[in-house]
Amino acid sequence: MRRALALLLLLPLAPLASSARAAAGTTPPGAGACPVFPADNVWNADVSQLPVDAHSAQWLASMNAGSTNLHPDFGSSGDPSAPYGIPYTVVTDAHPKVSVAFQYADESDPGPYPFGPDTPIEGGQNAGGDRHAIMVDASACTLYELYDAQYSPSGSTAGSGAIWNLNSDALRPATWTSADAAGLPIFPGLLRPDEVLAGSVTHAIRFTAAHTDTSFIWPARHQAGERSDPSLPPMGARFRLKASFGISGYSPATQVVLRAMQHYGLILADNGSNWYFQGAASNSWGDQLIAELKSVPASAFEAVDESSLMVDPNSGATRQGPPPPAAPGGYRLVASDGGIFSFDAPFYGSTGNVALPAPVVTTVSTPSGKGYWLLGVNGSVYPFGDATAHGSASGIRAVGMAPTADGNGYWIVGSGGQVESFGDAPPVGSTAPPGPVAAVTPAPGGGFWMATTAGAVLNEAGAPPLSPAVPAHLVAPIVGMAATASGKGLWLVAGDGGIFTVGDAAFHGSTGGVVLNQPVVGMAGSSDGGGYWLVASDGGIFSFGDAAFHGSTGAMRLNRPVIGMTGAP
Repeated sequence: MRRALALLLLLPLAPLASSARAAAGTTPPGAGACPVFPADNVWNADVSQLPVDAHSAQWLASMNAGSTNLHPDFGSSGDPSAPYGIPYTVVTDAHPKVSVAFQYADESDPGPYPFGPDTPIEGGQNAGGDRHAIMVDASACTLYELYDAQYSPSGSTAGSGAIWNLNSDALRPATWTSADAAGLPIFPGLLRPDEVLAGSVTHAIRFTAAHTDTSFIWPARHQAGERSDPSLPPMGARFRLKASFGISGYSPATQVVLRAMQHYGLILADNGSNWYFQGAASNSWGDQLIAELKSVPASAFEAVDESSLMVDPNSGATRQGPPPPAAPGGYRLVASDGGIFSFDAPFYGSTGNVALPAPVVTTVSTPSGKGYWLLGVNGSVYPFGDATAHGSASGIRAVGMAPTADGNGYWIVGSGGQVESFGDAPPVGSTAPPGPVAAVTPAPGGGFWMATTAGAVLNEAGAPPLSPAVPAHLVAPIVGMAATASGKGLWLVAGDGGIFTVGDAAFHGSTGGVVLNQPVVGMAGSSDGGGYWLVASDGGIFSFGDAAFHGSTGAMRLNRPVIGMTGAP
């Protein structure tokens, strides 16, 4: 990162009317209720409808867009202790703060900073280069960033440092640097695995260019250009992926990123290799995601004129309407360690960081939709949200459970058809199914169904009898089942994604004739019964009918495989 010491040129732009909209700044994991700046902040502004900047063609040519692809500057490095990307850490006010001596002290916030030997450094503790250090204080919703950070018990140093109130739109003083050459915060421009997992990235992404102008435009506050040349992009320039660029051929995770680039775009924040964009240092980035992003041509981008968003040149607040509503009807995936991945569905907790005595085999939502249970193969029950534990089964190999209509009880079902009742669930006794039980689903009117690996369905506790027409010889065994909203139909899914229906359950499609990376392990119906999702063991999601795609873990490295899913109301 090069730093310009001379007085810098600010290009004032007159504000005009705009219809751009923003989604609320996403909360980083572990940071509680802290947004990544307010919803109206420029980082969170949708620029998909803004006009193309008059300099677009020149700026793209200067960055060799015609012969260059995007380059995700993050991913696996071969060293799990130091993956590529810019790391960050979330701390509390209990973390010790230290004074830092700055090279550019006149443009740095004096601190102190929650910086210590435990703070991750870009590239690793012994790295050269920019050595960024990013700390999010979850207690005060404060962001601390350092450039060229060097910790020492005898006195820490850095090139520059900046402190940001995550609840404020305030920019740094004009011409001041930060830990970035553009005088902007780094953290809000990092692509994060948790966002991609959630299926929605709602902010601009930081990127670099090799040659920049000696000017900066809002919201940037600083420049480090090589010469005054309007054909070179200034710091703060914003680019978006053209709406005409087709993304349907990419994996679901890559589509999440590309959709963000179409709506929120990229902000030029530093000098570096052309079209390198930054993400959080993490071992969770999948190789397929990285490879696909590297195939996107830079020529598919255009510069946008976002001057119409500016309310005040000293503020990152923007002119825009209210944030768009969240997409309805999300879902949750559950892994065998009890890890929960929520996509447009409330998260109430998990056992992902708990040493369990036995693997989790399923998750079931409460009737209110405000909680869920996890069930271990040993019959152990783990409640979250408004779910209540009424007891655990013993002596059976549990495969599923179903709550009563009021949620004050449940049945636990074993692979041999054993049924144990808890709370206000009436006893139903054990059955002798014609084969191992593979799936259990509650009936909307009360009771439940259980399905065998061969597709035989048994109704219990008042659930109506339903028998799907399943071939005698399946390509893959039945692994999941879901009921329609009316309770008068069922879908069964096999491990190859083949779908079998009965009653008012309509067929909307399947993966039965598709070669899958991993087998299907479960399914869930949409809240209105007009569609369904299938989930594979890598967390890949296949949507059919009116079941919208909200995200997946298909391109992520998981600690344990996904074993099922549940829909959210």
